[in-house]
Amino acid sequence: MNNNTKKLDDPLKELTLPNFSRLGINHHSPTSSTYPDGIFLYRYVYCDQAKRRLFEGNANMAAGVAVNDALQWHYSDNIWKHNPLTKKLQPQQNEKLTQDVAIQKALDKFCDYIPVNDKDRDKFEKYKETIPLTIKQGFLACDKLGAATAKRITAEDSINHIDNRLQLPIVGRTDLHFEDFNEASQGASASTPNVAPFLSVLEIKTVWQKPLKIKKDGSRSFSSAKLPSSPLLNHLQQLSFYTVSFSHVSPCYPCLVYLSADGFQIFTKDNCADLETKNLENYYHQLVKACIRRERLLSRYAHLNDKDAILEELIADTDPAFDHPYFWSIGHEFVKEAKELWSNIKQ
Repeated sequence: MNNNTKKLDDPLKELTLPNFSRLGINHHSPTSSTYPDGIFLYRYVYCDQAKRRLFEGNANMAAGVAVNDALQWHYSDNIWKHNPLTKKLQPQQNEKLTQDVAIQKALDKFCDYIPVNDKDRDKFEKYKETIPLTIKQGFLACDKLGAATAKRITAEDSINHIDNRLQLPIVGRTDLHFEDFNEASQGASASTPNVAPFLSVLEIKTVWQKPLKIKKDGSRSFSSAKLPSSPLLNHLQQLSFYTVSFSHVSPCYPCLVYLSADGFQIFTKDNCADLETKNLENYYHQLVKACIRRERLLSRYAHLNDKDAILEELIADTDPAFDHPYFWSIGHEFVKEAKELWSNIKQ
């Protein structure tokens, strides 16, 4: 593979190409590349960043952020953040919090979330109870992987990866990664000169209780959160991106971690064939193929100079997939607007 990865002051602003810049697109991401085309067009071509910030969230997303925040606050030496003075992404030193303080801070932040409807409010109330338990499972999982004693732990690292098959870079941000001599020292002492540490790359996912029907007394029951027995495809593709991106710097030990209030599940190459190097490379190729197809779609009407005209043609060519179970969970008014866009297209 002809790839390279580099640090940019702001990977979302430094690279633009005429065919894509007028559509407001200057990179791919491991997450948005899995979106159906219609959803991608509405979110990232029709809506600008300011409008996307108005999309409704949900309690699941807010709870997941709370768990990730607590783990990063507890373990990380540096967290990449947007510097308001320089207006660039930069690593900022993190004063590591104790587990109890990290849990409380994350829970306080979660309590600022405003539920969007009654069902979401029920989830919000339930997750206030289970977030601390889920974070504690995260501590156990990360400690098992060596995070408690690891060196140079970094969170939210901004990765700008260039694949020569693509016109645009793939940009992503890691959950956690750190140097680990456990793998590298097999057959040699960790202090042996010229033994490069492995880079443990952790992708952390949370699983939450699902709301059931309202009971006669007006309360709502919840199903238990079930940890997956095998990794999900989109999560494998995300992890493959980080693994390939870092591979030119250091050998990688990728880890996919699922957390719930009742336990955790860790997938590595030692217990899951999907995370073996050759298989992760295959998942990475799948991701790149999706990006190539997306670039072909966005370039289809490059001969038109007007963004609105291009967007109208692209909308006519794509399925909005309004029946998708969660990608359109962005708020009723936005969904209504999107449906009007597709219904007004002249065939």
